[in-house]
Amino acid sequence: MKALLLIILMSVATVVAGQEVNITQVELQASGDVVVTYNLKDERLDRKYSLYLYTSADNYIQPLAKVTGDVGVDLSVGENKKLTWHAKEELGATFKGGVGLEVKGGIYVPFVTLDSFDDYKTFKRGKPYDVTWTGGRGDNVLNFELYDGDNKVKVFEERPNVGNTIIIIPRDVKPGRYKFKISDSRNKDEVVYTMEFQVKRKIPLLLQVGLVAAVVGGTAYLIASGPDEESKIGEPPLAKR
Repeated sequence: MKALLLIILMSVATVVAGQEVNITQVELQASGDVVVTYNLKDERLDRKYSLYLYTSADNYIQPLAKVTGDVGVDLSVGENKKLTWHAKEELGATFKGGVGLEVKGGIYVPFVTLDSFDDYKTFKRGKPYDVTWTGGRGDNVLNFELYDGDNKVKVFEERPNVGNTIIIIPRDVKPGRYKFKISDSRNKDEVVYTMEFQVKRKIPLLLQVGLVAAVVGGTAYLIASGPDEESKIGEPPLAKR
């Protein structure tokens, strides 16, 4: 199978609603990945953005899917931001040709706002938690997905946009740090990520081990003491002299 041959035709500077996105470097790696470095400039440093990578292959219509790094929603202003396009996965290993790249998007405005979600620093597996929010449209159907970094771990059932739901982290999710991705099932551009939180066992592992040890120890004691007690009960009375 021939290796991917990709020629980057141009780097594009994009102006977004008076703000500026400049691609400063494009690097094609031996693996077939393309690393794009860009600057996102805005006089208001507290403003957030949603940005995606596009190519000239479809005249910059659809955002590329196989992209990781500084891409997507809720991005902060700053320089030397990097995203990685896994071109080999997206185009196929036998692709030959040239494409232009463009980073474009707009100011990020969450379509729903979570109420006091940041108070949840820890979720215990198997325990129900109330999650409430405001905003969105009445016909929104929401997807709740659990992420470990850029990796999707769990997909929950769709939820109607009624402003509240109950979330239970299943027991097959490993302890660690996660975040929720909440999106509109009909509009992929409407996405909200929560802050990271810790997932822990409902019963701490040390306590589980302690309980098991106590049960095993009790069983061993009964087995060890049982025959002695039985032999004492079964012994005939001593004969009188």
